[in-house]
Amino acid sequence: MDNRLSLSCCLLAVLAFSAQSDTREDCQPLIMTAHPEYPPYHWREGGLIAGASVELTGKILDEMGISWISTYRGPWKRTLNAVRRGDVDMVVALKKTAEREMYMEYTSEPIFQNPFAIFVHQSSVFEYNQWSDLIGRYGGKNAGDRYGQAFDNFVKSKLTVEVAYSTDSNFQKLKKGRIDYFIHGRYVGLAHLSQRDDGHEFLVSDKNLNDGFIHSAFSKKSPCLHLLPEISLRYQQMLISGEAEKILQDNIKKWAEAESAH
Repeated sequence: MDNRLSLSCCLLAVLAFSAQSDTREDCQPLIMTAHPEYPPYHWREGGLIAGASVELTGKILDEMGISWISTYRGPWKRTLNAVRRGDVDMVVALKKTAEREMYMEYTSEPIFQNPFAIFVHQSSVFEYNQWSDLIGRYGGKNAGDRYGQAFDNFVKSKLTVEVAYSTDSNFQKLKKGRIDYFIHGRYVGLAHLSQRDDGHEFLVSDKNLNDGFIHSAFSKKSPCLHLLPEISLRYQQMLISGEAEKILQDNIKKWAEAESAH
């Protein structure tokens, strides 16, 4: 009886290991993607996506023994549709929204901080300390940007904000006086300004609009969903240790070098 029980336990262990191995093999290579214009977190380089989010997630996957590729899937809306269909496994470093959660499973821990701030032109500086300081002024934002439910609701109910389809367009509007302020990610905005000849003409608020975080997510149709807990744990460890911040700062320089080479 004991021998039969021992044999059964061994068989179950072998089957469990085999099932886990099969699942990991089904997930190779893992296909990841991201927003094509969101440096230093990620940006397009030909048919690939590069940047801090890809570097950090790729490092984790390498340590896990998972092969991977990062791929450009077109403009942001088309990229999200590819995730919805299950054509890609993972989209790195994006905001959580209720609509996206219908077809994505997010990491439980964030990959990076992504604070949003106010950018202004030196010719129209005003003091910003709290959200209400923006009321009565004309603002700008990028199409599709989300800032967290509380501030999204504040924008809709209290502010007058014009939408543009690129970061540079909003900086041009600031320079021409067409808008008073531009809502954008602190790191992303600073990365763009580092590559503009007139970048020194713009200022960013000392105080953030929020101290938001961004997560990564898997398509609910991906065979790689089982990797979520392990990746979430590693994200947490790298954020606490400061390694995530170092990778982010390094990629501000890498993006500047990539832009200068074009």
